[in-house]
Amino acid sequence: METSTTKTLIPYATITLLACLSACTGGGEETAAGQAAPPPVLVSVAPVVQKDFPIVVHAVGNAESCHTVQIKSQIDGEIIKVNFADGQEVKKGDLLFELDDRHYKNRLAQLQADLQKDLAQRDNARAREQRQVLLNKKNITSEENLELSLASRLSLDAAVASDRAAIAEGELQLSHTRILAPISGMTGRILLFPGNLVKANDSSPLVVLSQIEPMCLSFTVPEHHLTAIRSHQAQAPLSLEVIPHRETGDPLAASLTALDNVIDRQTASIRLKARADNPQRRLWPGMFVRVAMKLAVRANALIIPTIAIQSGPKGSFVYVIKENKTAESRPVTLFQENKDETVIETGLSPGETVVTVGHWRLKPGAMVAVAANQEPTGGGQTPSSPQGTRP
Repeated sequence: METSTTKTLIPYATITLLACLSACTGGGEETAAGQAAPPPVLVSVAPVVQKDFPIVVHAVGNAESCHTVQIKSQIDGEIIKVNFADGQEVKKGDLLFELDDRHYKNRLAQLQADLQKDLAQRDNARAREQRQVLLNKKNITSEENLELSLASRLSLDAAVASDRAAIAEGELQLSHTRILAPISGMTGRILLFPGNLVKANDSSPLVVLSQIEPMCLSFTVPEHHLTAIRSHQAQAPLSLEVIPHRETGDPLAASLTALDNVIDRQTASIRLKARADNPQRRLWPGMFVRVAMKLAVRANALIIPTIAIQSGPKGSFVYVIKENKTAESRPVTLFQENKDETVIETGLSPGETVVTVGHWRLKPGAMVAVAANQEPTGGGQTPSSPQGTRP
């Protein structure tokens, strides 16, 4: 009886053992599949290149008129004509305002008449003086009469000189009835129109005239650039590139003309002034401008695309592709950065390869695969830089 029961249990035990072995084997395969390495991260890369790089200081400033003139009358009178419109461009010497000149013409005629009268009296005094000299030589007249005739002639000479000076002043006053543009520029809003009376050197101008060509630029840079700016400016005027606000066209050429004599303690910056030609009137007084001032050229600088730069808790870093095709997070020190390229002070070597696109999926040690249009060759690879935006 026992022998029969034992024989019956043996097949069941064998089946159970085989099922357990099968389950254990299947679970191990699933675990191994779950621990398989993740696929490489697809990235775009660029090489660290070494070349000469211009050292440029970037700033934002304002365009301003190099000369601004408040047009005022130098005499009292009535405006009878305005010869320009609001916002009109005028040339130096153009007639702007005309004042009533009748009073000044009459005054000048009176002064000229006084001159003619005094000239006649002086001629008469000279004739008397000559007669007195002849009579004195013949002892017919006294020395006193000779001295009186001489004094009379000298007095009339002074009167004639005074008349001529008064006429010159009258002519000057008459010329002031025609107000001319002292510089070439753009007029502002006309503040007084025909029929209004004006006073000499009144507090309110008739119009404000601003020079448009050339145009001056005012901007500030951090004070730590001052030594380099002064050093290079002493050798030759520094050149600048200016782009008007919200424009994307070619920059305008400008040159540095002046440095302020004091540093702003609140902002730790110094104000600079430059001048730019403005033939197309792209610059306008008060307009915001972007300024790029070239100081020097840094020889054999290490350059990478700006989109390769990442920011972390400890500062700037880049992902470097090692020879085993893994990513390494490398801290870097930036010397200068612009829209397209960045100069690296420390952290990289020539010929290394940095990631430009795909940072967000990377971590140190991650396997990478370079985009199909690039062929990495390890640490010395020199693939072309891809187009993309910084994530």
